[in-house]
Amino acid sequence: MRKEFSMENIYHDYWEQELMYQFVTDDRCRKKAYICSPLSAETKEDTVTNMRMARAYMYYAYKKMNLSARAPHGYLPMLLCDNVPSERALALRFGLELMEKGDVLLVCGTRISNGMRGEIARAAALRLQIIVFDEGLYLEVQKLVTQNNGDKKTVKLDRENFPMSFSNPISYLENAAMFK
Repeated sequence: MRKEFSMENIYHDYWEQELMYQFVTDDRCRKKAYICSPLSAETKEDTVTNMRMARAYMYYAYKKMNLSARAPHGYLPMLLCDNVPSERALALRFGLELMEKGDVLLVCGTRISNGMRGEIARAAALRLQIIVFDEGLYLEVQKLVTQNNGDKKTVKLDRENFPMSFSNPISYLENAAMFK
């Protein structure tokens, strides 16, 4: 039986500006979450879309899950070129170090990229809690954790925050019908 709830559209015209404020407020009560979602894509436009999706996942985690979320791949590609190996390595290293300061890894979207595999492997080594939102990815993430000597019990499936499983949560929420 599906839980009844009301879905409001949290993505308004200024959601990205509001997201920025989470960085200037020091809310020690919020757990720190690292957003693990795809960046690489076939086209530049799709890569830019993936950057925006990473920011949308951050915003959702902040507004709906009460987490202080970080997604370096939502911003770093504006400073570093993912196609230049040394710059990609710097971005990946920065992301992993940022993840090490967190409490939970959020696996968002519907696919696992090579970069995400590395993040999941590192989270497994750190014994971080890992939350997956897409049922199709849940077993794959558990397998990756086990392959990297982690405990698959650290991986949880969250069905309540299902927009985090979408490859385009903004579009979904912009077009969502109100549930009663």
